[in-house]
Amino acid sequence: MSPTRVSKTPYLLLAACVAAALAACSGGRTGGSEASPPKSSGGPTAVTINGEAVPQALLDAFASIRGMDLANPQQRERAMKQLTDLVLVDQLARKDGYASDPGFASMVELGRLQAVSAAAMRHLQKTEAIDDAAIRAEYDRQTAKGAGMAYDFSQMTYADEASARKAAAAIGAKPFDATLDSYRKDARSARNYTQVRAAQVTPAMAAALEALKPGETSKEPVQLPQGWTVLHVAAANEVPQPPFEQVKDGLRRTLAKRSVDERMARLRESASVVQADPPPAPASVQESKGPTPVPPAPAAGQ
Repeated sequence: MSPTRVSKTPYLLLAACVAAALAACSGGRTGGSEASPPKSSGGPTAVTINGEAVPQALLDAFASIRGMDLANPQQRERAMKQLTDLVLVDQLARKDGYASDPGFASMVELGRLQAVSAAAMRHLQKTEAIDDAAIRAEYDRQTAKGAGMAYDFSQMTYADEASARKAAAAIGAKPFDATLDSYRKDARSARNYTQVRAAQVTPAMAAALEALKPGETSKEPVQLPQGWTVLHVAAANEVPQPPFEQVKDGLRRTLAKRSVDERMARLRESASVVQADPPPAPASVQESKGPTPVPPAPAAGQ
């Protein structure tokens, strides 16, 4: 069987999530000589593997994470085969007592924590109550920020003011395109831009662009961090704003995520976190040193 190729991290998270769900169904047993049939999860069973019932809810979660449509027979079969592989590995791990190895148990626990965190974040964002008034206020804020003009313009930047003034004077006396080619070689940079909003450039450049009408060139060079700049505006158009209904759902998700992030920040601030002092050595260092020697028992009378 050849499972769909996915990146390693999502696969490990998914495997840990499945293992945690199966362990929960079986009463938390992760050891023993053989896999024990889990207790009923209260939902319908999708498949029974070696006497172990796998709930449909688990298959649904697997398909959702992998982007599979269970209504499609081929995708359902593929999802079932891949989930079966995960369950078989989980059964093997429980049968052979892998959890008795601290490294294995730590990796499973880490995967469980990551899976729970990811699922909890999705659940919080989905259930976060965001009213229409908040969404409208965010829409107004973003549209006000993005409103204004979008410019098509050319920019020639020079290392010194004198060179920039010379180019500006020449451009003012001739058609811009002809002068641009003549003075491009002396410029530090010469570029054309399209659909640039005033909010995307420095205040000094925005002010210079707003002062020019389409077809006009700046009479005075603008001093910018990169040098002295001559601007020529080819076109200026009002930036269209998307209709509220078109972006409403996306804004709701944005606000929900923001609310969850704020909740996480409050959790961090209120949490009591006490680190070991001194911190224990990493497991890799402990393993390299070998087992800690046991001191001999004291002699009688000492």
